[in-house]
Amino acid sequence: MNTSSTQVRLSAIGIVAVCLFAALLVRLWFLQGVDPQRFEAATESNRLRVIHEEGPRGRILDRDGRVIVDNRTMIVVALDKEPLRRLEDEERTAVFTDLADTLTGLGVPTKVSTVERRYEDVRYAPQEYVPVAEEVPEDVELYLAERAERFPGVVVERRTVRSYPYGSLAAQFVGYVGEVNETELASVEGAAVPLAADGTPKEYQPGDSFGKGGIEFAEEASLRAVPGRRTIEVNARGELLGEVDRVDARPGDDVWLSLDLDLQAHAERLLAAKIRSLRGREGGEGTLNAPQGSVVILEPGTGQVLAMASYPSYNPAILVNGISTDLWEQLNDPNNGRPLYNWALQGAYAPGSTFKPVTALAGWRAGIIGPGNEEYDDAGTYRLGNCEGAGCTFQNAGRKRLGTVDLARSLAVSSDTYYYRLAELLWINRLQFGDNPIQDVATEFGMGRPTGIDLPGETSGRIPTPEQRREAFESNPEVFMTGEWFTGDTVITSIGQGDVLVTPLQLAELYATIATGGVRYRPQVISKVTRPIDQAEPPGAAGNYEVVRTVTPEEVGRIEMDDDFYLRVLAGLIGVTQDEDGTASRSWSASPTAWTMGGKTGTAQVAGKADSALFAGWGPVAAGVDPEYAISVVIPEAGFGGDVAAPLAFRILAPASDGTLPTACTIAAAGQCRDADASAAQASLRDVGSGGPG
Repeated sequence: MNTSSTQVRLSAIGIVAVCLFAALLVRLWFLQGVDPQRFEAATESNRLRVIHEEGPRGRILDRDGRVIVDNRTMIVVALDKEPLRRLEDEERTAVFTDLADTLTGLGVPTKVSTVERRYEDVRYAPQEYVPVAEEVPEDVELYLAERAERFPGVVVERRTVRSYPYGSLAAQFVGYVGEVNETELASVEGAAVPLAADGTPKEYQPGDSFGKGGIEFAEEASLRAVPGRRTIEVNARGELLGEVDRVDARPGDDVWLSLDLDLQAHAERLLAAKIRSLRGREGGEGTLNAPQGSVVILEPGTGQVLAMASYPSYNPAILVNGISTDLWEQLNDPNNGRPLYNWALQGAYAPGSTFKPVTALAGWRAGIIGPGNEEYDDAGTYRLGNCEGAGCTFQNAGRKRLGTVDLARSLAVSSDTYYYRLAELLWINRLQFGDNPIQDVATEFGMGRPTGIDLPGETSGRIPTPEQRREAFESNPEVFMTGEWFTGDTVITSIGQGDVLVTPLQLAELYATIATGGVRYRPQVISKVTRPIDQAEPPGAAGNYEVVRTVTPEEVGRIEMDDDFYLRVLAGLIGVTQDEDGTASRSWSASPTAWTMGGKTGTAQVAGKADSALFAGWGPVAAGVDPEYAISVVIPEAGFGGDVAAPLAFRILAPASDGTLPTACTIAAAGQCRDADASAAQASLRDVGSGGPG
């Protein structure tokens, strides 16, 4: 039995050995004969590492090629994880402590915990340099270079970051750059990755920069550089053996704006001075707070944006190295006026009397007013028919009696009762004219929806209708008091009050369209995209760039206005600035433009707050002369439009009209603009309270 048992065991062991050798032979045959390429590729990938290197973004230029947003080199102290991984934990901690103490002693406050946290940050690849301190001075770079043996794994490199030669100028317009987040990375994956002109993908990695607003966001695909890459060889322990290949990054394309930098600087200067002069004063219904304000200037015949000023502003340079939670909250704080907001696009305000040409066109089309049927006796108040109670009577500002007015004069002197009457007749005859004749005209002019400007974050505004009121009530009956639309709703809509809201950009587009006789263009901020030939030469120099893309004017609509109507409206809007009793005549006389302007003042009432001041207009107004500028000025809680917004508009356009615009000052030459700043402040103080409501 013992012999038999031994033989059985030996046989079993033999069988197992044969099976193991057979399996080994099969595996060897598979590796060498069946799938060698796959395993060779895997081995190669374990040996080689590709390091992503971000390139410099394209520059942002004004219409004449002046650089608004540039790039500069920043000195960065970083960690090279390769040599640091070879150190014992105690040795590595000693290096981190020495580095933090050294940087702090050289004027760059750094905590040991910060260095350790960066070293352990999983967002950075093993062979990627990890930044510890940015914007360090050159003496730090020199100190560390001379003591390289003391700081193993510490490198000093130079990186390209955004710079702003003109400081805060056009800040909300151009936007800023920050580190790409997960949502943005997801948006540019796969087929959505932007491509260079030759088809090379502009791929992203965590930690790369990404446009966060304005042009930086809108033109991210153009401004983004083609990243470079370094291919390095490592051993089995992940240690660097050497560089195998390098592909240099290619700079992004330059984006040219329609912006006139001198006009932009002039508008921002005067807007800021005006708002500062208003705050804390008493006027109209209470204290003038003027929490924000904006100016938009368009070229009527193209829709190009020549200036877009928003106050308060900020310097995007403070965001170059990232943004803290505290700073982010400050820049979005309503008590600070939300400096990150572009109020020209994101603010929505009651337009007040600047809306009256819209109501006039609705009344003209309905036949309620027309040749020989325009005059109305303005007694200062208007009482609705078949209506009882105090809410049935509406009035002009201050119940001012304006006497006999026709269409033209109703605009020049800003008669409200003229439009109350139009509105009531339109509503009580709605079976004939429909529920929305005023709203339909407003929609033709582009109100109540985004203009489609090539900038992000645009607000649509609101043109209220009976249907919207009914739908809102039915969906939220606990929020809305009623779903009915009354005659009084049409009445207050007719003068741009109630639920009517427009953006300053929409208001400028309205008057640009009137200036062209009814041709409406999409507002545009991009004129062209170019690729520089020699980065060392000025980007706008003739022959130093290739045109990648050109943006041409886009007509988006035509508003039908017969000649009789247009000539009357034109006369009324010219009368606003030129007639003795025009609501902006005194302001225009105090700061006249070189050519005649047409326009309209607006004073919008807001419950519990001071009135909002508005002005919109254009110039020149002359037979056979193309209009050059259409402007809107909106400052909430600021008082009367004729006192505040109109004089500001005229002072902005006066030097533009005669070719004496002051040159925009760079940060380096800021002293040259001090006299202009002082003059703006003095002028703003002089015209406070000099006119009327409008």
